[in-house]
Amino acid sequence: MGTVTYPNEHVIRYVSDNFIPFRVDFDNESALLRRYNIFWTPTILFTDQAGNARRRITGFLPPPAFLSHLAMGNAFVAFWGHNYSHAAELFDAVAGDFPGSMLAPEAVYFRSVARRKATNDNSHLDVAVEELDRLYPDSEWALRALPWKD
Repeated sequence: MGTVTYPNEHVIRYVSDNFIPFRVDFDNESALLRRYNIFWTPTILFTDQAGNARRRITGFLPPPAFLSHLAMGNAFVAFWGHNYSHAAELFDAVAGDFPGSMLAPEAVYFRSVARRKATNDNSHLDVAVEELDRLYPDSEWALRALPWKD
């Protein structure tokens, strides 16, 4: 990751615009590694301001895939922080910016959940069902949305 992904200009820009990066020495920070159950490198944690882990990435990813995971991590920090409107915008960006990624169906699913939680309007779930059926019918997230069908 240090030679391929982290130096990528798009990765650098996204990280600097959205996160406060913190690097841990895998060989010397055992208490922190235990706290977050980190057992392999690289592991990227997305935490809220209180230090609660909200999403993680483990293992190498090339820049385009890594960017989609960064965007998803950002969305989940907002979601688990109950900032549902902002989370919906961030999930929408993942689905729109990375439509061919493995994360896109999950982003569609959680975008609708976030919008539902922000507005208390169940029609957002109907939108997800339609979009998942149309764009990602074989995805796990289309299956998870089955209970939302009429």
